Amino acid sequence: MILLYRITPFLVAIVALLGYAMFVFRVTHPVVALGVSFVCVALLMARLLRWRAQEFSFWFFLGIACLFFLSSFGMLFLFETLWVSIALAAASTFLLVLFTEFVFLYIHLPSHYQPFSLEHLTSLLNLLSIFFFSSFAFATRLLIQIPLSLLALLFFLLSFFLVFGVLWVTKAESFRSHLYALFGAIVLTELFACITFFPTGFYTNAAFMTIFSYAFFGLTRTEALHKLSREVVKRYVFTSIILLFIVAVSSKWL
Repeated sequence: MILLYRITPFLVAIVALLGYAMFVFRVTHPVVALGVSFVCVALLMARLLRWRAQEFSFWFFLGIACLFFLSSFGMLFLFETLWVSIALAAASTFLLVLFTEFVFLYIHLPSHYQPFSLEHLTSLLNLLSIFFFSSFAFATRLLIQIPLSLLALLFFLLSFFLVFGVLWVTKAESFRSHLYALFGAIVLTELFACITFFPTGFYTNAAFMTIFSYAFFGLTRTEALHKLSREVVKRYVFTSIILLFIVAVSSKWL
């Protein structure tokens, strides 16, 4: 039985690469390639998690993988250069397989699991998911005029899940986690709506949103661990300001 779980990362790699290939090379309709590969990855992850839908860990690990995989297709919709699309597909597949491998070790072979591996990788996937989704959302808002209210609602749900997941990983109190996730999602959604009106390109706007999310996730996680201090705040604020400055001066403003 353990062999079936052991080969899951390998199967996820095959499914993801086939989905990306069908999407990039237009082997079939993009929506079909997205839908079939997404369902297969979700089923493989659910099987790896033993179908324990009554546990939040099931939905957390499944949601992280599915959101990242789904949002990466949003970026592929925007790319016009073939080699860039191939590079993104390869990098996304590698990260998805690495996440699947860590989940396998965490659940089925805990003695081989390296502490905090999932926490660090999950933080990276969360930020990439926000960047991918924000890029796609800002682009669709600009190009096909999708209502901001719909995009804001989707971003609220995404940010609520991610913020709550960050707090759940840190084993914060349940009531505290729900409260922080609610108000955190509201704040991030307001920032998302405001950034929509920036006179910059959608990649730049998505980078701004990702940097703000990085600072918020980091400070929230540190506070939940009762390790928030003036030095920690300074580090996150200083790093965020430097990154915002680099993005601002290197971007083309309209």
